[in-house]
Parts: sequence; structure tokens; C-alpha cells
Amino acid sequence: MKFTVKSNELISAISKVITVTPTRSTLPILSNLYFNLEGKELTVMGSDLEVYIEIKINVDGKSDGQVALPAKKLETLLQNLSGKELNFDLQSGFKTIIKTKGGKWTLTGEDPNDFPMPAEIEDSKEIDISGALITRYLPKVIHAASSDELRRSMNGVFFEIKSGEFKVVSTDGHRLVKIINNNFDYSGEKTSMLVPIKTCQIMTRLFKGKTSGEESDEGEELTDKDKVSVFFSNEFLKCTFSNITIHSRLIDDTFPNYESVIPSDNEKLLKVEKSELSGAVKRSIILSDQVTNKTSLNITENEVKVRAANNEYGTDADETIDGSFSEKDEFEIAFNGKYLLEAIQHFDCDDLLFDFSTPLKASIIRPSEQKENEDLMMLVMPVRNI
Repeated sequence: MKFTVKSNELISAISKVITVTPTRSTLPILSNLYFNLEGKELTVMGSDLEVYIEIKINVDGKSDGQVALPAKKLETLLQNLSGKELNFDLQSGFKTIIKTKGGKWTLTGEDPNDFPMPAEIEDSKEIDISGALITRYLPKVIHAASSDELRRSMNGVFFEIKSGEFKVVSTDGHRLVKIINNNFDYSGEKTSMLVPIKTCQIMTRLFKGKTSGEESDEGEELTDKDKVSVFFSNEFLKCTFSNITIHSRLIDDTFPNYESVIPSDNEKLLKVEKSELSGAVKRSIILSDQVTNKTSLNITENEVKVRAANNEYGTDADETIDGSFSEKDEFEIAFNGKYLLEAIQHFDCDDLLFDFSTPLKASIIRPSEQKENEDLMMLVMPVRNI
């Protein structure tokens, strides 16, 4: 394997794939990155066995080859060679010589045949999903997924796709997010998959935009014309955008019957300015009970009192903001303040609508105006107001 490449282009690729390289593993080869040169195309891949990231970049290839190189040492070395032209030359014994105009460095790699490859997806289904939907929807749902490994069925984001509709849902049993796009270009059979949180986080980070220059990771936001190609079976997922491909296992469990917990009879309606409520809740959390993070909303026709207290330290918060409530009688409900704040902050609108039933039943939050072809709602379970 022999090629020449600009250091910044290779550093950019390595910085993406190395995020899945484990610091400790029972399989030492995973501490390496897999390099494969075919013609002018160099593939760099990293993995923790659950997720694989591969990036393809164009180089001045001189002879094809493969090698597994130590990830951290290579990354650190290249970060200190920024802006230089690099010449890679693979020797016998997997020794790799890296040369610049004024220096030479040798890394000893490992047999690339020992690096595990992602599984081939048999009998796969294929769907193209708008990059704009991926980068808008996933950040809004990831926060509500469970990180409790004992609740495996909630450790991911549920994708449900049917004719004309794309839906993503997440829940941890205390909160739930559901987003529907009802103008989705799909006419096949109804299908679904449960994608791990980690994979969704990687998709959110790597599919964030079109690069505005060869040496830039930032760029224009993705649009509906930018398609992420998704291939999946019952076990595996592969999604590709531009020069990035992510391979992942899917969660082999049944997602909860989320529709059964979404109330349909919440008749008490509150409209409140998002920024005012967000600020009040954020301040209340500072002085709230650090175990429960309990924040209470005392709601009247034209006001919302946001309250919290920590009796152990003798602190409390009491703040009043404007609101418009459909009921004449006072209503009080309490939430885990952190859960409430996270939900509020994931809306990109000026005003929020809350649907309430009783102080012990789930509350629903929606934007005052939905985006075109979109239905977004978040559910937050209350805590006992005692």
C-alpha cells in the first residue's frame, strides 16, 4: 500500500471513525483503524463490534494494500502534522512509513485480516430518508431514550415507516417523544426498526451537513434533496451519506406499545412562552431537591408559578411568568425539572402548548404551530406533588 494524501483530509476522516474505537477491549485489534487502498480511493474504518464507521477519501494512490494501524498513536501523530502532505508506504511485517518533506515516522501495524468486518445484510430492505429529517428528528428524540441496559427495548429510537409517513419515537418510561412526517416519499409495505441510541448519536453527528470545503467538517444544513440511503434487515442496519457509511446492529427486542400511554382526553390547556418557561425551570432546578429535581407548576388563568425547594439545604425558588390557561380553577402539577427542561429545550418555536388532565396523569407538550407536514409531541410523566 502506497499513497500520498493531504494531512487535514486524513485527520478529518480519522477523527470521525475513531469515535467508535474502544479504549479497552477483549479484542485488541479493535484499538486499530483498518486502512484499505483501492486505486485512488482510501477507506478508513473503526469499530467496537456493535457499530462500524467507514470513511472514503480520494488520495494519490500508487499501489493497493491493506493494514490495521494503531488508532490513537496515528491520530496524535497526524494532529501534529497538520497542513502537510503525507506519503504512506506499507513495508513487510505491517510496518508503515509516513514521510513528509522534512521527516519520517514508522508505525508498526497489524494484519488487516484480523480486523473484523461488518456483517453482510441479507434480504435487506432499502429506504431513502431525507437528510433534513435525520438531522432534525434524531436530536429531538435521543434525549428521551433509556440508558438503562436492563430496559433493552427502550435503549434506542423506534423508526416506523409506511406509505406516506415516517415516524420516530423514543421513551424511557418517564417521558416520550413522537415525531411524524406525513408527507414521506414511500409507498412500500409498513416496516420498522429499533436503532440503538449510540448509532443515532453517530448519525446525528456525522450526517450534520454538506462540507463547504475539502478541509472543513462544517457546512450547509442538509435539505430534503440530500438522501441518506438506509439498508436494513431484522438484525443489521447500514446507512450511507456522501463518503460516510455507518454499520450497526439493531436492537432485537419489541418496542413498547407507546400509543397506549399517550392520553387522548387531556382537556386542560396552557399556552406559555417557551423562553420564559425554560429560564424559570432552569433556575428552579438549581435550588430543587437534588434527588428528585422536583419542579412544581401552579397554574391560574393568566399566570404560571414555577416553584422548587430543597428542605435539606433550606433553598427554594418561586417565580411567576405569564400564561394563558383554559380553566378558571387553579391547577398544580409537579415534574422532574430536568426532564421538563430537556423537553422544552428541544422545541424550536416561540410558544408551547401543554395538555393536562390530572396532577398524576401524563402531560403532553406541543409547539403552538407545527412545522409543515410534521406532528411533534412530547410526553412527560408528573411526580407526586407532596
